Amino acid sequence: MNKDKKSVLNRIRERIKPENRVFVEKNMSISRQVSDILEKRGMTQKDLAQLLGKQESEVSKWLSGLHNLTLQSLTKIEAGLGEEIITTPLEACNKYQRIKYVTLKVFATTNNSFKYMDYEYDEKVSFDAVPKPEIPAA
Repeated sequence: MNKDKKSVLNRIRERIKPENRVFVEKNMSISRQVSDILEKRGMTQKDLAQLLGKQESEVSKWLSGLHNLTLQSLTKIEAGLGEEIITTPLEACNKYQRIKYVTLKVFATTNNSFKYMDYEYDEKVSFDAVPKPEIPAA
């Protein structure tokens, strides 16, 4: 692409309002989420349209990423699929920020051919952002 075309494209991009850029990004994200759910279930847009009692063209428009989806449309899709499409940050914190532990077992042997020992180390590891406090030995 020559310099003139690049400069024209850059000028056009600079004129895009930040809220319009965010709008398109969020719509595309929602569209990808629904498409991913459909793909995992082996469904098509036509299947979703039938499930919701809508025309295939309407569902296609919804999933184009450029359509202004209403909250009502989103909840219809969520109800039809039985799965969440959007989650607020507060909901995500409440739903997903739980303490989970994973048991790690490490097996090591010495390189000394005269001694052969297995050492087993077993500890629960927390994935919290805050480290667990040390408990002093009694």
